[in-house]
This record gives sequence, C-alpha cells and structure tokens, in this order.
Amino acid sequence: MRTTALGVAASALMLTSPGLASAAPVSPASPAPTLSASPSATATPEVSPPPRLSATQDPTKTLQPTGTPDASLKHPDKHPDQREKEAEEGTALKATQEEIAEARAAEAYWTPDRIAKAVPANPDKGVVDGVPKTAGDMLRSPSNVHNNGVATAGVFLINQDDDPQSEPGKRDQFCSASSVASPNKSLVITAAHCLNDNDRFRNLAFAPGWKADPQHKGRGIAPYGVFPIKKGKVWIDGRYLSLGSQKADDLDFAFLRTGPNSKGKCLENATGMGNELTTLPASGNLNQRNVTLIGFPGSSKSPRVCPKTSTKAYAGRFLEIACDGFAPGVSGGPFLRNFDGKRGDVIGVIGGYKTGGKFDNVSYSSQFDADVVRLYNQAVNDHTPDKPSQLQGMGDAGLWRHATAAATGQFHTSSQKTQDGDLVVKWSDGEMTLYPGDQSQGFYTGCAQGQPCETRLAKPNKMWADYAEVITVGDYTGSNAYDLMVKWIDGEVTIYKDIDEHTQLPTSTSEHPANEITVAKAGSTWKYAKGIATGKYGGNKWADDLVVRWVDGEVTRYTNVDGGGFHAERQLLAPNALWKQHASVIAGGDFDGTANSDFDLFVRWSDGELTIYEDVGAHGLGKENQLKGPNGTWKHARVIAPGEFGGNLWEDDVFVRWSDGEVSVYGNTQADALGREYQLVPPG
Repeated sequence: MRTTALGVAASALMLTSPGLASAAPVSPASPAPTLSASPSATATPEVSPPPRLSATQDPTKTLQPTGTPDASLKHPDKHPDQREKEAEEGTALKATQEEIAEARAAEAYWTPDRIAKAVPANPDKGVVDGVPKTAGDMLRSPSNVHNNGVATAGVFLINQDDDPQSEPGKRDQFCSASSVASPNKSLVITAAHCLNDNDRFRNLAFAPGWKADPQHKGRGIAPYGVFPIKKGKVWIDGRYLSLGSQKADDLDFAFLRTGPNSKGKCLENATGMGNELTTLPASGNLNQRNVTLIGFPGSSKSPRVCPKTSTKAYAGRFLEIACDGFAPGVSGGPFLRNFDGKRGDVIGVIGGYKTGGKFDNVSYSSQFDADVVRLYNQAVNDHTPDKPSQLQGMGDAGLWRHATAAATGQFHTSSQKTQDGDLVVKWSDGEMTLYPGDQSQGFYTGCAQGQPCETRLAKPNKMWADYAEVITVGDYTGSNAYDLMVKWIDGEVTIYKDIDEHTQLPTSTSEHPANEITVAKAGSTWKYAKGIATGKYGGNKWADDLVVRWVDGEVTRYTNVDGGGFHAERQLLAPNALWKQHASVIAGGDFDGTANSDFDLFVRWSDGELTIYEDVGAHGLGKENQLKGPNGTWKHARVIAPGEFGGNLWEDDVFVRWSDGEVSVYGNTQADALGREYQLVPPG
C-alpha cells in the first residue's frame, strides 16, 4: 500500500532517533506551522558504551568481560602457547582446607567406575527406541575419538540423589562441558538443559581432559583431577528457568564456577588457559568455518571430535553442524572455532533447537549474543544467579489493556548503576508507574529480597488520564539522569527532571514541583505534534534530540533540547499524506549494531508494516530497512517502546503492549531483523 509513496518520502534529509513510543493524539482541524529553529544548546560530552560485535566487524574478535580481565583477555595478540604457559604458571588463589576437602569428597564420589556408569542427562539425542537415528543421506563430516583427551573439554557430572522421582540407577548423570577463559580461571560452560535449576542436584563436578583408560576397557582417566562445582554457582538465564527448553531454546547455555581440585589448583592453572568466549550477534555470522565440535558420548565417554568443519544458520538463531557420532551425552559440548588441539574460540555449545538435535549426525547450538555475555559477566563478577520468577508477576492481560503509553530510560537507582532500562507506564486512569528492568528482558514488580520493585509516580488522576497526550524520555537537562517529557493536549510541553523511584509527579494543575520545567506554553504549535521519539540524533552522546511527526505528515528533528526549549529544527519530510495517514507509531532505538551513538527510527505503519530508518542523524530518512511487510499481527501493537532491557548497553530491545493485553519484548533486535520474542504477559 505504501511502497511507492515511501520511495518518494525516503529521499528526505537526516534524522537520528533513540527514544520511546508515543501515543496518538487527536487531530485538530488544521495544522499550525511548527516552531522555528533556534540556537542549539551546548552539552557536555558523555562516555559512550564499548562497541558491540556486528556483521560489519571482525568476527574473530572475542568479547571483553565487565569484570577485571586476566592476562589472556588483555593481550589477545600473544601466542597461544605463551598464554597457556602464563595461565599454568599464574598465581592461583590459595585453596582453603575446606575447598580441598570438597575436592577430595568429589573425587571419592566420582570414581572412574561411577563415571563410566553415569547415564546421559539428555538420553534422547539421536536415539529412537534405543537405536541411533541419523538424518538420512545429508552431507556431513566424519568424527573420531581423541585418545589423548582435550584439556579444555570434559565431562560435567551430575547426581540427582535428592530427586525422589529419579530411579537409583539413573541418578548419576553426565553432559559435556568446556572451560572458559576468565579472570577467576574457574569457569565452565555447558547446556542449560543439562541442569535446569541450582538446587535439585548434588555432587556437581567437572572432569576436564577426560579420556579413555587404555588399561581398563570402558573406564576413563581424569588427568587434571575432578573439580567440584561450588554450591549456588550455576548461572542460567531466568527466562530459560521460567519458560523451559521449548519456549526459550535460544538461551540453552549455563556457566558454572568450579572450586579447586584436590591439589589446590584452580581450573585454568591446572589445564592451561580455557577457551575464549566469542559472540556471533549478527545472523550473517552464523555461517562459520574451521569449527571443531567436541562431545563425550557413550559409556567410556571418550572425547569425540569433529575437526575443521563448518556451521550454518538454522532458523536464523541457531548454529548447525552436520557431523557423525554425536549420540547421547554430548549435550553442552563446545563448538570451537580455530581449535589448535588444546583450545579455541567457543562460539556455541550443543543444545538449543530440540536440546541439541534429534539425530546423532546433526547438532545445534543457541546463538551466542548479548544474552551469553550477560550470564558470563554475572559469573565473572559473582553476581546472584537469576531466579525463574523474574519475568512473572506483571499482572494479567486485563490489567495491561489499560496501559496507554510507555517510555524507557534509566530511572531507578539500581538501574542507573547497571545501565539497565526501566519502564515508565501511563495507565488509562492517569496512574503513572515505574518498573525497574531486571537485565533479562523483563521487569521487577513485587519487592523480593535484594531486588527493586514497581513504584507509583502518580496516583490515578484526571490530569494525566485526559490531558497527557504523548510521553517520551531523555536527558534534556544535562544532569546525566533521565527526564520525563510530556506533551499535553493543549500544546503545553513539560519536562520533569531526574526521575527516579522517589519521584512524585503532580496530579493537578495547581501543583508545580521543583523539578517541573515548562518548555512550551499552552496553545503553542506543539498541540499539533502527533508523535515524538527522543534519541541521539544531533551528533553528541546525550539522548536530548527529538524526531517529531506532525498532524499534516511533516517530520522534523530538534537537536540539543534542554530546559530552555527546542533548538535547531530541521525538516526531514515536508507535509505528506503517507506519514499523515499511516505512520501510526514512531520510536527511537539503536539497532544497527555499530559503535556510533547515532540512533535509528522505528516506525509501525497502519497496515502492520515495520521499518527502521538507520542513523537518522547521518542519513535522515534515506536509509530504510523493512523488518516486517504489511501484516495483520502488528496492526494490534498499541504501545511500542524500544530500550535497553537485556545484557548489552544498546537500546535494541522492543517492548510491545498488544491490543489483547499481551506484553512482549523482542530482545536484541537488529536494523534488519526483529529479535526473539519473550512473552511477559500472556494474552487475555
């Protein structure tokens, strides 16, 4: 419907957007001219977040943790042998007598005979009625047994002794796992489906370098010892814990922290440097070459290695490898790029789609993106693991049908520290509430111990219900804190400075709190503004610029908005029928995956089409990407608010309230692809 018209409209000038969703105001009979440009305000520079990996960047780069990095992360240019030697000779934290006792107890429990009898935690991979099942005659690579073992890969040992429903002979289980280079030299990665919670299991341990014992058929050797997993030190994404392996299959990874072995050595000081965790955030990067797959199937659990093969994308969010012999027991085994015989870049673990695959000659991994970085940083910094309740408690669809507008920013005191996005919601009765982000595509509600909770910014009132037409959020006052901007139905525009969980917004026209700043008076041109998207469109690093859609379809940009008003207006599109009639929602975010601070504009059209205009400050509306063609589903998106709700520092997660009250977040959305949907509130 709008393809031809958009081709003309897209030839407009420059525009940059970060910001939030806007509500649709009532159209006056005839538009007045928009405000004229005025000198821009001067802003103090801000420190920008570190660049994330993207399809345009070097795919060999590995991520940096937010914790203090060790030598291997500081000096990636060193030869692997030099880094391995430094890891082996590095000064380990001194093991306590209690830790050594725990390691001895683990070795006493996990004897070679017991390990040999342990059964796979995921017994169905590649097996139908007890018979190995393959995927037909598809092209695939051969694999072989690595008799000497691999120092950075091993068996992850699990005991279900306290599970009354587990048969005695099946309580000792195992998966595959691998070590990950980290500042604490004690991290292991495996599949989340091997271990769905942190409390149900005992005697968790990792045996790196596990290999067959040539002297005893069917048994193996742990050349570096057995490393117990520290109690409570298992990090699994809260969404996976809540939704399970079918609905959250692209979060099928877990980090574990080991204690020292019985000789008092931590993991990487015993085995040498671990594999380097590496992200593949762009869909084009899922096709990787020179990838080695390692797993530990069968009773002897000898390492099976598929060398120097390739991955390809499956369903746009999984890695797929076609390689023979990966039967039950391989879950959690690493996908290693550039494997040198000892270690490589870990870009995946066997899991994800169908918990790793239905056949023993095809294996899968969840995509490693910002979500795996968030968990890794939790483990590095010893943060409290996620709880399954984090994404619950937001109420039902009947409640959320009354959410009329939303805006995102860093408001809560805790979120200002973590740089996580919070949600301000305007309700149909005029109530205003603040939901703190939980860094996991969701929001905190009830006040659990040690967690922030939903707070009320304004009680139900007629002023906000009937007269607050558009809300948006930015740092307009230069205080490095987020402010709330409100466009009222009569054309007044107000900024409420430095919003946090203690803010009390006015509920009547007689109240004028100290943080209230009027930047446009009643009766101004702004009564004709239909949508406002705040963002970084003006070249600096503050979210203090606006993209405005006017009632006649004109689109303009204001840079460096502050307490003194609106400055440097620039027309991006002249009045036109397309934007007047069909641009239903505009919102700002950072979706293009580059390190620049230029924001992008998200548009939902009346026919359900979704588009993103990249780098509005640099390209105006001239660089359009279609996320979705015209469709019936997105016609029902009533409130849209991009923000930073996940593990990275970019506003690339999209909050949506649907017409039936369902609430979703599309995490890690790119400029050319919607991210995975996480349902926060089911439809009513």
